[in-house]
Amino acid sequence: MTKSRRSGHSIAIVRIPQQDRSRASFERVLDAAAKLIEEKGYSGFTLGDVVKRAKVSIGSIYGRVDSKDELIRAVRQRVISKMELELADMVVRIRRGALSLRELITVMIEELASFLSVNAAVLNSFIERAPADAQVEGFRRQAYGHTLLDFKLLLLERRSEITRRDAAHAAEVCFDVVYSSLARFFDVGSISGSTTYGNLEQRIADLSAVCLAYLTGPRATRAAVRRRAARQGS
Repeated sequence: MTKSRRSGHSIAIVRIPQQDRSRASFERVLDAAAKLIEEKGYSGFTLGDVVKRAKVSIGSIYGRVDSKDELIRAVRQRVISKMELELADMVVRIRRGALSLRELITVMIEELASFLSVNAAVLNSFIERAPADAQVEGFRRQAYGHTLLDFKLLLLERRSEITRRDAAHAAEVCFDVVYSSLARFFDVGSISGSTTYGNLEQRIADLSAVCLAYLTGPRATRAAVRRRAARQGS
């Protein structure tokens, strides 16, 4: 078994087809299985559905994997790799912009919102499976950690504009607030009593304002105090 360089999780053993036609057929199987997991979750996912969606025989599936669980692991690894590439591309796009802190915050929140919007269904399928599968739970935690790290490092590239004493901690706080709010907006996970106020544009604007105020507020406040003290002493 091999491992993903970033996630560190084992990839399911799959007998790789040698012929182009067979490879194309198995790609259809993986595509169909991924869409069905998004639509129905793990509990509603069946090999019969995959056969119909991919227009292949059940024998062709068992020729590549030994069980439904093994096919699910192969699909999961494929999805993980796709999501990791999407996040890596997102970081490169943002970094190329050479943005100010104010601009950076808004763009990062917009990009994260786009990522969660596209991947909400598959993320929910991981969340559904996590309690019964330690590997899925490990990926879920690690994926969150990687996204947090990317978010934090991008913010810290504008450390000179951040007035919080502990800039790294402040960046993590911003990510937690932003991710939690966007996850509620896109119904990622099951948060009872979640609010869906306003539209996405308004939520992004609100989150941007909150993060900017939090990251740049304390020094400005201390400066104002010093100025006020100086005026009172004059």
